[in-house]
Formats: sequence, structure tokens, C-alpha cells
Amino acid sequence: SLDRSNAFNQPTKERTQYLNSMIPSNPTSKPGSVSSFQSIAPGKWQIVYAPHISTLSSLVGGKFDPVTYDLKENGVIISHAKYSFPVIGEGYLSVSGTYGSVDDNIRCVVDFDRAWIVIGDDYVSDKPIDSFDDAPETWYKGIINSIGRTFFIKDFAQFPVSYLDDDTIVFDFELSGTKICARKI
Repeated sequence: SLDRSNAFNQPTKERTQYLNSMIPSNPTSKPGSVSSFQSIAPGKWQIVYAPHISTLSSLVGGKFDPVTYDLKENGVIISHAKYSFPVIGEGYLSVSGTYGSVDDNIRCVVDFDRAWIVIGDDYVSDKPIDSFDDAPETWYKGIINSIGRTFFIKDFAQFPVSYLDDDTIVFDFELSGTKICARKI
């Protein structure tokens, strides 16, 4: 099971099997379609299982936790990842854009078009900055936004949803071959 319902769970074979065991009981028809998720999606969600993020960040002695998504009723998405890494320190990496459906069946899509970072020394807070426009005017603000736009690849931003209920979603990150689980908070 997922021992931590409000934070990252370390990747294990058993946890991945647990997510796979949830899929046959998916209560939502066409979980990646707007008509199915439009009443469920709006609100704040937190990633509780993402093996690719846990593994890659731990390789360099850091972590991303929490990683949250704020989905608005109008199709806007804002994501914040609190990071803590040696040398770099702590802060928030954030992106915003839109979300929707690719096939009105199981594939959802995100399209991030703004990116900003808040480095702990520039902004001391336990909360991220909600928008690009509200982020501090630093020498690197435009650079981070340009890098985010350049490295955001739309073809990798389509996610088959295999489970969706009122407070839990499981979707595939096909690029890494892993399942991601988020819970509504």
C-alpha cells in the first residue's frame, strides 16, 4: 500500500503492484475524458507516488516533495514542486498552463506554457508563488521561463488515466514506463 497519503512514497515493486491492483476497480468510465473528470478534477492534488521523480532526485542527493497540481474549473493547471538539493538549496519549481483530454476517453493532456523558480534565498516561505506574474523579478526569471518552454515536449505530456475516483488518480507516465498516483488534498 501507499504508507504516506500526503507525501512521496519511495518506489517499490509492491507499491507499483498495489496501483496495478486498483485499476480493475476503476469507478470512472472514460477517466481521461473531460466529461468524466470535469466535476472531479478541480482542486488541489498532491503526488504520492512517482518512481521516476523519487529515483532521479535521490541519485543527486535531493528530493521534490511535495509536488502539487492546482486544477481550475476553466482548464488551467498550476504545478509546484518544492525542491531540496545539495548546493542548490531549497525552493519551488513551478509551471502553469492548461489541461484537457486528447481522445475524450482515457488520455488526458497538459500544456505548460509558463515556468518559474523561486530560490530559497530570494524568497523565504513555506508556500510557493501562485503565478509567473507574481514571481519576483530576478535576473533569471525570463531564462527559466524560456528553458521551461523549450524543454516542455507536448508529445510526452499525454497521460493515459487508468484509475479515477473523487480523491485518487493513477495515470501512466509513458516516457519512464511508470505509474503516478496523486491524491486530492
